[in-house]
Amino acid sequence: MGHPEIDNRTPFAFAPLFVADEELRPVLSTIVKATVRITGDGSARLAELQEAVDFAGKHHGEPGQSSVRREPEVAFTKPGTDCVLQGHAMSARPATQVDVGFRLGALTKVARVTGDRRWEPGLLGARMSPPQPFEKLPLLYERAFGGWDRTADKEEHHQCEPQNPIGTGFVAKKGRLVPGAPLPNIEDPRDLLTSQTGRVTPVGFGFTGHDWQPRAKLAGTFDASWQEGRSPRLPKDFDRRFFLAAAPGLSSPTWLLGNESVVVIGATPEGRWEFSLPGIAAPRCDVVLRTGTVQHLETHLDTVIVDADTRTLVLLWRAFTTLRNGPHDVQALTITADRIPPRS
Repeated sequence: MGHPEIDNRTPFAFAPLFVADEELRPVLSTIVKATVRITGDGSARLAELQEAVDFAGKHHGEPGQSSVRREPEVAFTKPGTDCVLQGHAMSARPATQVDVGFRLGALTKVARVTGDRRWEPGLLGARMSPPQPFEKLPLLYERAFGGWDRTADKEEHHQCEPQNPIGTGFVAKKGRLVPGAPLPNIEDPRDLLTSQTGRVTPVGFGFTGHDWQPRAKLAGTFDASWQEGRSPRLPKDFDRRFFLAAAPGLSSPTWLLGNESVVVIGATPEGRWEFSLPGIAAPRCDVVLRTGTVQHLETHLDTVIVDADTRTLVLLWRAFTTLRNGPHDVQALTITADRIPPRS
């Protein structure tokens, strides 16, 4: 059976996703993705190049050893809106510390970004070296508290910070203190690292990994009972909030409307960047089934990516429907949208 006919009447990228839900029922998810540039006066313009729907995702470096730049867009639904800030902490002149703030609608996060430091030997134990001045420092989870400690002699004593296994500064219970070890650059200003064996909550603005805590717990319990009585379906305690991939505190429990205000502090040369989301009406997807039935799907804005370096927004809307048999049930798809910004 051939692929469904697609009539995308919007300037945005679109892709159908055929997957299965928790009970292995076939599902069609319709994903619409818009790339928008914010001009100097705060107005929105469609980018000439619309970023394609990305089922594979991208990392900032080696997959599994670096943070996620673009999450794989393979969730058939999200029960809220992920809000992500990407870019750099910036200072107009060299500084040793900058506070970065991100507010989108009712969601707010603040981080203290400090120049490079290392642990140095001192009379009373390890001490922090003075921070190095910087003008630009990447807002990546690699720069936040976390990482692996493999200094213990026995491999079973090697541990990681489960909330950020690719970070820096984590020392396991049976690990060894390493002179010259780097400190995290990005921290919660209310919970700063004060000792080499200290533990603080990792802070970030980007996507989290699917195997990071606390997100991983929402995938459910994969134990012997699941293996014997439910596999290959997802566990009974699977929570769809697992699909929300933004940093803790940056996922809205309800879908955003797309006209919310945005404030970014400390991540642009001028220090403060303000605008509003472009207010694009949620795209509509009409699904024509081979039975002749037409389903009208209203999408929801479930991902907002703010790139402060390029002054670009990426917006994703999704809707889904359960199919009777599978992809061959779908004959055609038509995608429409209103209140589209002008092209840049």
